[in-house]
Amino acid sequence: MKYVVKPVPITKVRVDKSVMTYLMNQGIELEIATYAWAVEGNGTKILADTGCPAEVQTQSGFPATQISTLREGLAKIGWKPEDVDLVILTHLHFDHIAYAKELANATFIIQEREYAAAFNPHPAYEGFYPIKMLKELLNGLKIERVNGDKEVVNGISVMLTPGHTPGGQTVLIESNKGTIALTGFCCIKENFEPPKGVKGISRDFIIPGIHTNIVELYESMQKVKEASDIIVPIHDSAYLTIKQIP
Repeated sequence: MKYVVKPVPITKVRVDKSVMTYLMNQGIELEIATYAWAVEGNGTKILADTGCPAEVQTQSGFPATQISTLREGLAKIGWKPEDVDLVILTHLHFDHIAYAKELANATFIIQEREYAAAFNPHPAYEGFYPIKMLKELLNGLKIERVNGDKEVVNGISVMLTPGHTPGGQTVLIESNKGTIALTGFCCIKENFEPPKGVKGISRDFIIPGIHTNIVELYESMQKVKEASDIIVPIHDSAYLTIKQIP
């Protein structure tokens, strides 16, 4: 089965570029975006992540402007939230899951390691997992917790890629131009394709700025690069104008 991915832009977000590029670009403003990713191909409506209302992101310290609600964004591709069958959550930071309640008919796929960390977070990163809000958001949803790499439907699998969070998962999707990877960690194109002459602390990548384990994150980036033909960094603003991948 071959699929296509349709970006569903939800918000634009202004960040200091160092948030996306570890120990680099302090004081440079960067516009990133938050998306839901609609996967089409076999009649099943599959979504990766849900996006987040702009006010929630702004209140958490990341000034955002709304492009569309999830319902409005899905309507542009002929979908309704009620029709979504499966939702793969790359990780449980709120900007990736805040519209989950609108997808009440779907089954949600979450890594067991991520779920456990979100509900018992280490003090070093507990601010990313507001437990009361998470409980309210996920309560009553159909959740399938997986351990590690797994094919979830024919031609679509999840791959454990920790480091940004303890249990992030990348979504691997078979297309007519090879394997698409929707990264399981917050990044932009520059993380995988450093500008000529620019070096971070790694010889291969510019490590994203937010992580719980920098070694795991590096290894996850390497794993994504080796497993895919098309890498989709899930916060890159390029997908504000790209209608379909590939």
